[in-house]
Amino acid sequence: MAKEHSSYPIGKNPKSLQNLIREGRPSGEVVFGEPKKKRTLTVTETGWKGANVTIKAAGYSSVSEYLERLGRGEEML
Repeated sequence: MAKEHSSYPIGKNPKSLQNLIREGRPSGEVVFGEPKKKRTLTVTETGWKGANVTIKAAGYSSVSEYLERLGRGEEML
């Protein structure tokens, strides 16, 4: 079966461009009086899923928000 060619130039398909739009705060946004910086952590899929469930159940919107509060002493383990 032949693949259909798009009528859009390379890199201009609105569906492709929409997939590149990331929701949430942009990296580097000033929060708590200082810019946020991207970090990397390594965790198993099971650990990540469990952390997300626990953190959301505690009322936080994201792992990032929880870690920020934990690091600032506003949350305890």
